[in-house]
Amino acid sequence: MARPFCTAPKRTLPSSAMSPEQRQTGFTLTELLVGMSLLAAVMTIAFSMFQSSNQLVESDTSRIMAAQNAQTALDIMTNDLRQAGENLASIRLPVSGVEFNNANQKLIVRRGIAPMSAGQVGTATDLISQRPQALSVCKAIDNRVQVIGPTPAGDTPSRCLYRGVSGAGTSGDDVQVRPWRVFFASQGNAYQAALLYRPAGNGLLAAFAPVVVQTISGVSNNTDATKRVVELVLAGNVPAGFSSTNGSQIILIDQRRYWVADNQLKLAVAGEKDADAQTVAFDIDSLTLSATVTNSSTAVNALAIDGPWNRVKTIVAALKARNPSQGKANTRTFQSTIYPRNVASESR
Repeated sequence: MARPFCTAPKRTLPSSAMSPEQRQTGFTLTELLVGMSLLAAVMTIAFSMFQSSNQLVESDTSRIMAAQNAQTALDIMTNDLRQAGENLASIRLPVSGVEFNNANQKLIVRRGIAPMSAGQVGTATDLISQRPQALSVCKAIDNRVQVIGPTPAGDTPSRCLYRGVSGAGTSGDDVQVRPWRVFFASQGNAYQAALLYRPAGNGLLAAFAPVVVQTISGVSNNTDATKRVVELVLAGNVPAGFSSTNGSQIILIDQRRYWVADNQLKLAVAGEKDADAQTVAFDIDSLTLSATVTNSSTAVNALAIDGPWNRVKTIVAALKARNPSQGKANTRTFQSTIYPRNVASESR
């Protein structure tokens, strides 16, 4: 008789011997709370570091913007001051290459008109290397200076006498006026700066008056050459004290005007009006200038139109500028010392 088949009971592993796949895993509530607290702390530290870094970048950016804004403007001004007085000797008038007054934060840089180049004169090649010369004031009426033609007394002295230009293409222009007309054409007939000058004499001191020449009239039609007239039309009326009786003259000048208005540094070139001036720098608090001169141990904070230009040793220009950003305000003063290269070293 066959023996019954018996199976051995199935053995099970104790719970401590279960495989990792069979074990249940998870975080307790305490572990979760601790982890979240650590994460919050790390994020707080990271945000603080980012905020500090951002403030540093903003501060540096503001400083750079202020520096670029004012330094570029000061470089332009410094270059003009270095060239101040150039070609002034050619006009033989005692005018200063620099005029400034800290009270009104204004600076004027003057130079004489340079000899004209071939590119300026066009077909008037006989005027290459020449420049417009001073013209006599023959008569002054309202905003017109008559530089050719009879004086109020009715006579026509040689300095006011019409002298026609010989040669084709000159259209009967006057020899004294023609260089002015050619120069104006080379500047696109834009308004030009000029100076009225009255020499000392008859108990009067020498005097200057800045003016702006808008246009030059043609030669008037008159069969009598002594009656022919050419006028300069000014932007305003002729100042009092300049006439044919005291030897007054008018001369073109290369001029640049700087001033501060509405926290902007403005620049007007030649005969430009204030309204047409360009903004050289924004957020400018002040423009300060001073000069050291010979025979004086104290710097001066103003120079007049008549100098003393030939006693100037150095000029110090300073711009106080603010940054234009919305972050932390930065104010800085930019300064330059200039040694004008066109100053005569003689004392006055």
